[in-house]
Amino acid sequence: MQIALIFVLLLSFVFGLGLLARRLAIPYPILFVIGGLFIGFIPILPTQLTLKPDLFFFLFLPPLLYIQAFYTSWRDFSFNLRPILLLAIGLVVATTVTVAYVAHWLIPGLPLSAGFVLGAIISPPDAIAASAIAQRLGLPRRVVAVLEGESLVNDATSLVIFKVALVAVGATAPLIGQAWVPGEFVYVSVGGIAVGLVVARAIGWVRRRVIDDGPQIALTASLLTPYVSYLLADQFCHVSGVLSVVATGLYLGWEAPEVLNSNIRLQAQAFWEMIVYLLNGIVFVLIGLQLPGILRNMAEHWWPRPFCQALIICGLCIVIRMAWIFPGAYLPRLFKRIRDTEEKPDWRQVVIVGWCGMRGIVSLAAALTLQGYPNFPRPHLVQFIAFSVILTTLVFQGLTLPSLIRWLGVGDDGISAREETDARDHISKAVFEKIDEMRREEKFPASAIDTVENSYRERALILHDDLADQLGWSHQRNHVLSVRRLRRLAIATQRRALVGMRRAGLIGDDVMHKIEHELDLEEARLKS
Repeated sequence: MQIALIFVLLLSFVFGLGLLARRLAIPYPILFVIGGLFIGFIPILPTQLTLKPDLFFFLFLPPLLYIQAFYTSWRDFSFNLRPILLLAIGLVVATTVTVAYVAHWLIPGLPLSAGFVLGAIISPPDAIAASAIAQRLGLPRRVVAVLEGESLVNDATSLVIFKVALVAVGATAPLIGQAWVPGEFVYVSVGGIAVGLVVARAIGWVRRRVIDDGPQIALTASLLTPYVSYLLADQFCHVSGVLSVVATGLYLGWEAPEVLNSNIRLQAQAFWEMIVYLLNGIVFVLIGLQLPGILRNMAEHWWPRPFCQALIICGLCIVIRMAWIFPGAYLPRLFKRIRDTEEKPDWRQVVIVGWCGMRGIVSLAAALTLQGYPNFPRPHLVQFIAFSVILTTLVFQGLTLPSLIRWLGVGDDGISAREETDARDHISKAVFEKIDEMRREEKFPASAIDTVENSYRERALILHDDLADQLGWSHQRNHVLSVRRLRRLAIATQRRALVGMRRAGLIGDDVMHKIEHELDLEEARLKS
């Protein structure tokens, strides 16, 4: 019963905090963490949760990574691969090494190998936080592509270092200089990508054969996919489950437009939007809820020393990222090939990328893993520092990011809007060429062709004035807009009449929902 109550409370917190985030125009991960932090101190609520790291990692990370990779542009990802890898590998390694040596010097009795564990825990920015905050703020496309690409890949780097460092702690062996460290990284990375592609091919084969069995089967397969990919890679092949899920998502997202039908795509989009929002909300509330338990375990430490140590490490993480980001952006331009093929980065956008270093689910799960290592030195202090970094970067950097963006004058570069207009122009012209071809072939009645042409002409008129001018239809635009307004009024009238019949008991809910869905689709088409 207590588990059921906790589940209901978590959903209630997600609902209330999400509503408050929209009203305050604050990115919801930030408010969820702050809300969870305060909720955790309410003694009468059963919110003192002890999370099992492996279960927490498995339940939340695969679907969230998968759907982000699924909707990631492979073109933008591959185009920005160099800066992505510089951040996802180079910056993670630099952060881990620097934090390890500073923590070893700063914290009495903390071995260097344990410092590497701490560094690996707090080095990767979070995919969920970066995506949720960056998309909401309307940043330039390249900034969003780099941030999302970095956060998709960097988890694998940090987790490899984390596992190697844990082995070093247990074996009291030196970490730096071991030849098998880079070999381990290559093996788990390449292996994870390979497993992910194999799973993607298998799921693609299955998906083609169950697509006619209804959207429920297809959506179940979609939800199952990231878990299968992660489990097969992590538990059975002992390679990177993170990269496996990312590779699976990228591959299936690339081929989805040619495989899925429109009905499944409509339902899948709504289905995954709901899943992602709920999982995101629960994850960030749970992050906040961990603070009371972490503070209870810190009773043996003398305050305010842990607070000062955590503050120094937090500042160090921010400084390292800012110090890395500018050389990483401009030094490669010393090579002529890069100067000729890549536009010079805007320093303001580089600052924004440097400030988007929010930590989240991966850092929390890795820190909680230390509960399973009783011989690990100063585990509660390391967990406290890790949580402090998560909280500081999410709340402090996340809340100041909008002001920084406004101060720098950085906004949406309009590339997506221009590409959308070009795409709509192109497909409109293509369909009119096809209509002209069908009219010449005389395979269809002229009246049918005219009806189809008029419907697409209406869409072209709504698209924008330039295309209407090119096609000689600008004088019809006001007429078409008036017709659309009348259609919306007609749809609203039909919907009210339908609901009235249901309330009067003249039709059942199944009939109402079917016709209502058709009216909703018709209304959606009027908005396109």
